[in-house]
Amino acid sequence: MTSPENIPAVRSGPGTALQLRQQSYNLQTGLARNEPDEEAEDSISIKDVMRILGKHKWVLIAAITFCTTVAILQGLTTTPVYQASVLLQIDQSSARIVQFSKDVDLAQNDDYLMLTTQYELLQSRSLAERVIDDLQLDPSRTSNRVENGVAGVPVAGSLPNEAVDAGAKSGWLASVLAGYHRLGKPSVSNREFLSREAIVGGFMGSVKVEPVRNSRLVKVKVTNTNAGQAARIANAIAQTYMTLTMERRNQSSTYAKSFLEDQLKSTKAKLEDSERTLNSYAKTNSILTLDEKTSVISQTYTDYSSAFGRVEQDRLKAEAIYNAVAANPESAPQVLESKTVQTYKEQKAKLESEYLTNLAVYKAEFPKMVQLKAQISELDGRIKGEVSAVLTSLKGQYEAAKKQEDKVRERLQDTRNEVLLTQDRSVDLNFYKRELDTNRQIYDGLLQRLKEVGITSGVTSSNISVVDEANTPLFPISPNLMKNAGIGLLAGLLLGVGIVFTREHLDDSIKNANEIETRLSLPLLGIVPEIKKKVAQQGALALLTVSDPRGMFAEAYRSMRTALQFSTAEGSPRRIVITSSVQSEGKSTTALALAINLAQLGQRVLLIDADMRNPSLHKVLKLTNDSGLSSYLSGDAQREALIQESGIANLAILTAGPHPPSPVDLLMGPGLLALLDRAEAMGFEKIVIDAPPVLGLADAIVLGNQVQNILFAVKAGETRLSSIRDALRRLRLGGLMPLGVVLTSARAEESNYYGSYGVYGAENQPPRTDNRLENPVPGVLVAGTPA
Repeated sequence: MTSPENIPAVRSGPGTALQLRQQSYNLQTGLARNEPDEEAEDSISIKDVMRILGKHKWVLIAAITFCTTVAILQGLTTTPVYQASVLLQIDQSSARIVQFSKDVDLAQNDDYLMLTTQYELLQSRSLAERVIDDLQLDPSRTSNRVENGVAGVPVAGSLPNEAVDAGAKSGWLASVLAGYHRLGKPSVSNREFLSREAIVGGFMGSVKVEPVRNSRLVKVKVTNTNAGQAARIANAIAQTYMTLTMERRNQSSTYAKSFLEDQLKSTKAKLEDSERTLNSYAKTNSILTLDEKTSVISQTYTDYSSAFGRVEQDRLKAEAIYNAVAANPESAPQVLESKTVQTYKEQKAKLESEYLTNLAVYKAEFPKMVQLKAQISELDGRIKGEVSAVLTSLKGQYEAAKKQEDKVRERLQDTRNEVLLTQDRSVDLNFYKRELDTNRQIYDGLLQRLKEVGITSGVTSSNISVVDEANTPLFPISPNLMKNAGIGLLAGLLLGVGIVFTREHLDDSIKNANEIETRLSLPLLGIVPEIKKKVAQQGALALLTVSDPRGMFAEAYRSMRTALQFSTAEGSPRRIVITSSVQSEGKSTTALALAINLAQLGQRVLLIDADMRNPSLHKVLKLTNDSGLSSYLSGDAQREALIQESGIANLAILTAGPHPPSPVDLLMGPGLLALLDRAEAMGFEKIVIDAPPVLGLADAIVLGNQVQNILFAVKAGETRLSSIRDALRRLRLGGLMPLGVVLTSARAEESNYYGSYGVYGAENQPPRTDNRLENPVPGVLVAGTPA
């Protein structure tokens, strides 16, 4: 079989059938570089998700129904479980053994930790075992004990006999097997101990502690298959917990009293020694103090420090006022508030006003004007004198404040030196004071705590109380059919979505119009909807354009016919080859339907069945195939009698003819181009060629190189993307690029072009009754037509 890669390049000439146009080849190879973006294929939108779910809705519904049914049946066959709860109130714990001044605040800050501790105690093993023994929930419990633990429990450090035997085995594999065996086997073989562990573990697993938010209340919930037993266990836990709390408190009080008495004796002796040492040292060094913390010289230094701060502030204030007035004396508050200055300024303003008024009548050298000028100058001098007097007064205040500051600073420095000298002598004194204060605080704290413990040791009140006792529950909490149904619904939804998207991921076919341009980088020329009507013969779908001209099928091909008008710069191409990647993609149906639509425009159309390997058009139109294209190309028949009447106005057909030994060799010869040129000469305005599939055959590539205008058919949901890309790659290697793609058998849920709108205006159109050929092509002898 001849492949397109091995077709030799043929120079253009009169006798040449295969022409490879270099300009078109360069264009197609340039487009071939624009491969589809793989990342764009992986992107998915909400609209795509809804489309996929709608497409596989029955799978999703089946998964949800199955999982929900299983969940409900599982709930109906499960043993019911009851839950009883007791409500406890846990108040602040009792005072600590040793409490200092900050203990009250710390207790408040540790309230969360205290409550958390109580919650853990409610779930402790010791409480569980105490309740089990009180209620006799463990019938196998015995009083047999051994010195180092429960009977049958090995002493720490010992190994079970099986472990010793395994370790004695020789070989690395035996050691590995023995180690794996030990991992899945308990270290104790005593049945009584293991039974006890199972009972305690099950009991602890049935108890749940649930704190009530923003309160000191806590719910203790117990689950059991026996409703009455659940209530008894919950109440027993509350009572036993209160008893254990009181026992721990009594033990703490006894220990605290003994501990405090011993510490109080030793602390009292230390306190007496500290007082004697402090008094002796102060007397020896002649240190006089006003009280336990303040000395005379320190008090003097403190007074001078305060006085220095005040005089320094006075000096800074006086200095700031003086500098402000000196910088701008005219606008200083002291000057502006002076009544003398205000009087002078008022007089000056009157004189200046009078001067300006007379200036309009008299000249400046006029005696009256000179006199006014002199009076204004005299007032200016008086104002400056008053301002100077204010400035001199402020300067005097500043200098007096500075002198007072210097004297206080000098006295403060002298007192500071005396304080330093006294501090050097008081180092040991302060040490003795701190030791005395520490011992006194410890002694007072211990004495106070001892008295408190003595008073509270006999008090038996508990900080834990039962608010609501547990009652026998009326209804089980498990199984919950609504919850099971919800879980089953969610599980079914997840399972269904998983199955749906797995199937969708494994299905790499083209499903909707958006994928044509995103995945193939080709324009979409038409979308043909899937027709669910039962047709008598295979391939007769194309005749719906005649029998139902206002239907969605016919409208789709009319839209494609319109798109072809803009597919090239010259308008709709005169010669069109229709092919696909593999068979059964609707290329023959598309060829016939497109030819019918072109003929309905009044154009004379010739439909050529070039699929000589698997011809089908003659079956659809119920014509003979004794002679046809193969006969014409091989020269075995009379060429004038090959074109037959199709039975549709303005449409003639050239069938494929008998199956030749090598169809590609016939197509590569000069006969095909001669046939096309002759058909145009006979008046055919459009020539539509139904070509074989691209993959595995070279026929479509040979036809494309002679016609150039290729329309590629893709069946929605059937054709694999890999097959389409392989076919397009073969066309590019042959120097070809399709004008566009027509998507056939598009489902309504995959495309919104026809699913929602129907055919606009179809109800107003009269039915078409005559579809026969009215005007045969002049000069052409059509088979079955009188000459």
